[in-house]
Amino acid sequence: MNTSVIIATSVISLLLISIAISWLLAKRRTQQQYAGLAALKLLKNLVVSLQKHRGLSCAILNGDQQQSAALNAQQKQIVSAHLSLSEDSFVSRQARWDSFNQHWPRLQQNWPSNNLENNIAQHSLMIKNLLFLSQDLASFYCLSSLSKQHKNIDFLWFELLETAESIGQVRALGSGLAAAKQSSSVERIRLAFLHNKIAQIDSQSLNHFAHSFIPNDPAYQPLLEQLLDTIEVELINKPQPTISVNEYFQQASKVLEGLYQLFDAGIAHLEAQQHAKH
Repeated sequence: MNTSVIIATSVISLLLISIAISWLLAKRRTQQQYAGLAALKLLKNLVVSLQKHRGLSCAILNGDQQQSAALNAQQKQIVSAHLSLSEDSFVSRQARWDSFNQHWPRLQQNWPSNNLENNIAQHSLMIKNLLFLSQDLASFYCLSSLSKQHKNIDFLWFELLETAESIGQVRALGSGLAAAKQSSSVERIRLAFLHNKIAQIDSQSLNHFAHSFIPNDPAYQPLLEQLLDTIEVELINKPQPTISVNEYFQQASKVLEGLYQLFDAGIAHLEAQQHAKH
């Protein structure tokens, strides 16, 4: 074999090895991003369960003991999501996860002795910590790079989840005020703060993703605006609100569930897109 043939063979071999390594690295990255999407869904489900636990525990503190069975069911879902998330190598290494591991057992045991305000505050603090963790997770797994079609896909796990949490807080706080049929100036200021925060959502992105992922039910912005009007007229501007608890709770829940439906549809879109490539 002459020198030219040896060199050509070596170059071709190196090229094939390089292609194989690139393919393996790309495959590994895709697998990691799948794992990231799965962990993000679990984290969102954990947040949803904690939000429901916040609402149910507040109802019980307000004297509604009929919610005890539903509360126990949410606690089981929290345990299940916690166990699954603990298996994610990134999540299990994070200080925010350690913080949740310490905070949740204390809150689970001590919430019956909380007052309403502290109960909402403790749940909200824990959820805020998990929302930061979801953003860290999305950055670590480079989830923003999953969609070339939607440049601002990270709207789903940044702004959308934060807005959903603000709606969860106004649902819990507003339901309590509607039940008591009175509010303090401090409570109305707190509601006004959350109202402003919700109103700042990027409506263009909200409508864009709604039409892209749920084209048969894209009317999120009108529902959100109706809820903001209700909060302002019935709760912020009225020291003695007259809206019924059920009416307010249902309206807020409809918007909240809609935002999570949009989140789920967006994640399903990314998963389907990745499956189509492989």
